[in-house]
Amino acid sequence: MRAARIVYTIIAVFLLIPWLTYNVKVYFNLKNNRKRFDLKRILVLILVTVLMVTAVYCHYRFTISYQISLVAERAGELFSQRLDGRLDTPGYLNAMKKQGLSSAAFTTASADDLKAAGYQDKHYELFISERNYPADDGSTVIYLMHSDGMTSLYSLLKLRQYGYAWQVELHDVLSQEEFDKLNQETTIKFQKVK
Repeated sequence: MRAARIVYTIIAVFLLIPWLTYNVKVYFNLKNNRKRFDLKRILVLILVTVLMVTAVYCHYRFTISYQISLVAERAGELFSQRLDGRLDTPGYLNAMKKQGLSSAAFTTASADDLKAAGYQDKHYELFISERNYPADDGSTVIYLMHSDGMTSLYSLLKLRQYGYAWQVELHDVLSQEEFDKLNQETTIKFQKVK
């Protein structure tokens, strides 16, 4: 997520620098010829700048909704806030809905399920599986690992594509035995979310 923000900020800067440099040159050329930078030119400068920034922002929003790993990272970060006590279950559900991450049929693990799986109210580092796992029903599964440095706990996200955006249908916890069985079938490697 952070990398996507940096990339799109750099894209915006590299789009705007030539445009703004051109307009500064035009301004000084007009000033040297004792002409004014008229209102029409100012309006065009503002309009084109706004269009460029809007285009970059819209493409950024498209990317973070279309890339499965970015959707999983955003959902995982909200789940981490739930785990460390910054969000309660209704707050978590509202945050998922507000950010457009959850589908209409979204279900998640209850507080009792979290406690039974070993989660406690503390900070966990978030890790996301390096690859996603397509299911037969058209959905995709991504695994999350939540580590406090001593123990690792696991959850899964089941995502489905609606239009161009991926949305979470299910966020459930896995017991160590369930994860070990999955890990034997397909070796699951994780990468840390920074």
